[in-house]
Amino acid sequence: MLATVTLAASGVLQAARCQIDFFGALVLAFICALGGGTLRDVLMGATPVFWLTDLRYLWIILGTSLLMIALVHKITPGKGIRERLLDIADAAGLALFAILGTQKALHYELVAPAAVVMGVVTGIAGGMIRDVLTPTTPFVMRGEIYAVAAILGAITYTLMRLISPEVTAMLLGMAVIFLLRLAAIIWQLKVPMLKFRE
Repeated sequence: MLATVTLAASGVLQAARCQIDFFGALVLAFICALGGGTLRDVLMGATPVFWLTDLRYLWIILGTSLLMIALVHKITPGKGIRERLLDIADAAGLALFAILGTQKALHYELVAPAAVVMGVVTGIAGGMIRDVLTPTTPFVMRGEIYAVAAILGAITYTLMRLISPEVTAMLLGMAVIFLLRLAAIIWQLKVPMLKFRE
């Protein structure tokens, strides 16, 4: 539920940055919060997908979206605060969803490498769709340490659950992703870009 709240909030923040209307903000919030998990469930054959059988997700996204829409105009302009809020909400959502996606894939008895892939899909797909629908290049395609953070966190969780309690492994995996994203944001760390020689 916390993961759903953070990514729904990031959808509304992105809508505000791109000056999208009220309905568009709701669409982005729903897509951002549900897109990755929906794709994961379809790929794994876990149907009907999670939010079709548990309507709490829809209500939480709607409530979060309406609250963010009401508050978004109160965010102080300048100093990069708006962009930082979006980055932090996105980092939290990535950390939570990537580990939860990996956990669900392991529960469905996928082998560990496939579970890591499913975790990464869960974490990044919603944000990618959100960015594609707005005039923004997705994080994972502009050199950001984003998918890399999700991969390392999912691997950490998968390995740590073999030697530690489930909750500890989850928290460690989430911490790896969140802290890597924050470090990348603060120190402008980037993945090397692919380009032709001048």
